[in-house]
Amino acid sequence: MMALRRRQAAHSINLNKKALTLLEILISVIILALVVTGLANVFVAGKRYIQHSRMRMTGGELGKYFLDPLQMQVRQDTWATNPLGTNNITGAVVAGYTPTYTTTTLPSNIKKVKVTVNWTE
Repeated sequence: MMALRRRQAAHSINLNKKALTLLEILISVIILALVVTGLANVFVAGKRYIQHSRMRMTGGELGKYFLDPLQMQVRQDTWATNPLGTNNITGAVVAGYTPTYTTTTLPSNIKKVKVTVNWTE
């Protein structure tokens, strides 16, 4: 009878060594959730950075788009009638981007044009 109990006790100890406890499973699920959450945050931050970079590139291209035609009109004799003299940019709003520009007179009667493109993210 004693030998039978020893065998049953040894058998139950072996079963407990092979199986995972509920606490071990919960701890591994929590660790896995923390790792997955960290990776998800990396992907969200990367997506946000890409969107911001894309908007900056679009803003730069739009600034170039509005400034290029003005280069052909930079003449002192027609300054008052061209878009630089009248502060008028044609097609002022493009898909949420709003360009504006300012002109300042530098020494020797040189004009400086600064194009600013604003948008909301």
